[in-house]
Amino acid sequence: MKKSLLSLFALFCALTAVATLRMPAYYGNHMVLQRDVPVVLRGTADPGKRVTALLGDRKATTKTGKDGRWQISLPAFAAGGPYTLQVTAGKEVLSFDDILFGEVWICSGQSNMEFRVRSAADADAEIAQADYPRIRSFNVAQAMNNKPQDDLAGEWQVCSPATVADFSAVGYFFARDLYLRLDVPVGFINTSWGGTDIESWMSMEALDGFPKYAKQLQRMRTPDFETYIARTTAKRKEFQDALTEEPGEPQRWYDPATDRSDWGTHHVPGLWSNEQLAEIDGVVWFSFRFTLPEECRGKAAILNLACIDDNDKTWVNGKEVGETVGYDVKRVYPVPEGLLAADNEIVVKITDTQAGGGIYGTDRAVFLAVGDKQIPLAGEWKYKIAISNEAYGYVDYGPNTFPSQLFNAMLHPFIGLPMKGVIWYQGENNASRASEYYDLFPALINDWRARWGADFPFYWVQLANYMQPDTVPSESSWAELRNAQSATLALPHTGQAVIIDIGEANDIHPRNKQDVGHRLSRLALRNDYGFDTLQASGPVCIAVERQGDNLVLTFDEVAGGLTVHDKYGYLCAFAVAGSDNIYHWVQARIEGKNRVVLSCRGIDNPCKVRYAWGDNPDDANLYNAAGLPASPFGITLP
Repeated sequence: MKKSLLSLFALFCALTAVATLRMPAYYGNHMVLQRDVPVVLRGTADPGKRVTALLGDRKATTKTGKDGRWQISLPAFAAGGPYTLQVTAGKEVLSFDDILFGEVWICSGQSNMEFRVRSAADADAEIAQADYPRIRSFNVAQAMNNKPQDDLAGEWQVCSPATVADFSAVGYFFARDLYLRLDVPVGFINTSWGGTDIESWMSMEALDGFPKYAKQLQRMRTPDFETYIARTTAKRKEFQDALTEEPGEPQRWYDPATDRSDWGTHHVPGLWSNEQLAEIDGVVWFSFRFTLPEECRGKAAILNLACIDDNDKTWVNGKEVGETVGYDVKRVYPVPEGLLAADNEIVVKITDTQAGGGIYGTDRAVFLAVGDKQIPLAGEWKYKIAISNEAYGYVDYGPNTFPSQLFNAMLHPFIGLPMKGVIWYQGENNASRASEYYDLFPALINDWRARWGADFPFYWVQLANYMQPDTVPSESSWAELRNAQSATLALPHTGQAVIIDIGEANDIHPRNKQDVGHRLSRLALRNDYGFDTLQASGPVCIAVERQGDNLVLTFDEVAGGLTVHDKYGYLCAFAVAGSDNIYHWVQARIEGKNRVVLSCRGIDNPCKVRYAWGDNPDDANLYNAAGLPASPFGITLP
C-alpha cells in the first residue's frame, strides 16, 4: 500500500509539473513562415537548458541564457510544405504540424482593417468560395499593456468556408490576390482594433519625440501604473452619475446674462489642448460673442460648428438651436428668423466621454451663414469646466486612454519575426487632428522598420469618401488627413491604395473591401514580386503651371492616358482659389494623355488648386486607363 501511494504521488507530481519550454503563440499548427530568408525560432526554457529544433530535415541547437530566453536560426526554405517542427529541451517537447513557407504580411490598423469577411459585400458568395487551404490567418486577440510584451494570444487558421467569415476582409482579399498570382502559401497576421488612434500603435520611444505625450508616458512608466488604473476604474460610476447632474443647465449658463468673467479662453476650432483642458473628459461650456452688420440682423441663418467631440447642445442668444450625439457628425444648426441681433452670443455645452474633446476642424469651417454672407466665428472663445473626470480621479481606461498600449501588447511580440511587409488601414480616428498625422505616420513607419532592422514594404489605404458631400468647396479634416497620408509617400518602399471612389456617405465602414485588397495587392505585386508592367497607382499630380487664364496640371501614373468616368465627359471636383483664399469650382478638361486644363477666368491670381478635397467628394471622376482613381490633393503655387 505504501509503495502504491508513493507511485501515485510521483505520478501526480509529473502530471502537475509546470512546463518551462514555451514559444510565442504565433508558432503553432498551420503557421506560415516567410520563405527565402533564415528561419527564426525563439522562446523560453529553464536557464542554461540545451534547446534543439528540428524543422523538416534541418536541425540546430542552442542554450538558454540566464533569463531563460533562447533563439535558433535555421537556413532558409523555399515556398512549400507542409513541414513538422519539433523543439526539445531535455524531456520537454513542443511539436507543430502543417507548417508552410510562403509570404507573410502583417495587417494592422483600426476598424476597417478589423472589419470581417462576414460583413463585406457579397459575403455569402465570398465565404462559400473561400477554399484556399494554403492561405492562413493569424488573428491577434485584442489586448493592452503599458509595457512591451513578448507573447500574445491568437492562433493560425486555415482558410476555408468554415473559417474565413472571421478573417479580416482587407487582409483576406489582399492575401487571396497574392496567392492567385504567386501560387505560393500566404499568411497574414491580423493585429487590429477598431476606433484606435495611431498613437496606440506607436512605441513609447517613438512618442518620446512628441512633447504632447510626455505626461502620459511618464505615468505609464511608473511602478504603480496598474494600481492607478484599477483605482480610477472604480471611480467610473461616480463620474458617470456626475455627467447627468452637471450644474450648467440648472444654473442657466446658456443665458447671455451669465457672468463669464472667471471663464478661461481657448481657440475654437481646436481640440482641448491647453494646460487646464488637456487629457480631461467631462462637460465643458463654451461661449462666443460677435457683432452682426445691420443687413444680417433678424434674418434666418445657418450655424456651422464643424464637428464636436463627443456630444453637444447649442444655444444662440439663450435659445436652443440644436443638439447632436456623435464625434464625427458635422454640426449644422438652423437659426430662426428674428433671433439674431446686433450683439449675439453662441453657447455650446460639450460632453466628452473619452479621448480628445472639443470643436474641431479648420477655422473656415466655423461660421454663421446669413444668406450669401459668411460671418467667421473662429477665434478665442470663453470656456468653463462643469464636470471633469480628474475631479473624480477617473480615467476611462481604453486603447486610446494612454498611447503605445496596442504596440506593446499586439505588435511588439512580432518584432524580429521574418515577414515580407505591412499593410495598414487607419486614420479615421486621427482625422480631427489631421495636421499631427504629417509627423506621426512617418514616425510610426520609421520606428517599426528600425526595430525590425529592415526597410520592409509598408502600404496603406487612404481614407475613403465619407459623410455628406459638399455643394460648395469646403474645408475638411478628412481631406487634410488624406493629404498627410499622401505626404508620407516620401518615405522609401511605401505605397497608397486610393479608395476615394468606393466609400459610403452614411457608413464609415464601406462594405466593398474587395477593391481595397485588390488595390493593395497591386502595390505589392508590382513593387515586391516582379510584376513590373502592372499598374498599381491612379493618377498623381506632379506639376501645376499657369498659362494665361488657365492652370495646367501634369499627372504621372496615367497608364496610357487619363480618363473621365462620366457619360458626358465632364471632369468634376476641381477647385481653385486666388489671392482671397476662397475656393471656387472650375471647369476642367483632359488635354493629351497626362494633362488637365482648369479654366480660372474670373479668379484673381489663381494660386491654389484642389482635387477631391472634402469629406465625401462623391463626384471625383478622374481615372487612368487602368481604372484606378486619381489621388485627392491640394497644391499651392509658389
